[in-house]
Amino acid sequence: MKTLLVVTAFAFTAAMPVWQTAHAQDSARALMSHEAAVQSHVHGLALEHRGDQKGAFVAFLDAAENGYPPAQRKLGEIYDSGNSAVERNYQQSIRWYEKARDGGEDIPPPVSHGNMLMAPVRIAP
Repeated sequence: MKTLLVVTAFAFTAAMPVWQTAHAQDSARALMSHEAAVQSHVHGLALEHRGDQKGAFVAFLDAAENGYPPAQRKLGEIYDSGNSAVERNYQQSIRWYEKARDGGEDIPPPVSHGNMLMAPVRIAP
């Protein structure tokens, strides 16, 4: 029994550097993924400013699918009203608003009109 404990402890100790290296690599990948998502979102904002709604949508979608909450909120807004790149789609709007809220974005709750839930109302600046 004592030999089994020593062998187990040795195997666990030997495996620790491999686990720590793998964990560090996953953290680095997550950070790089976050940075890439931020860059995609910023690129989308620039494209949107230039009037390229399709290019902006693609950039926002890339950032949103990589878990960037501001891009998820932006997709909720795009689907809420529709544009030249996508048609209005309330189900997709609410889906992206919920993901953004889960990620920490401040999203007002959906507005209820009778039996129909509407995406949050946006007030233009």
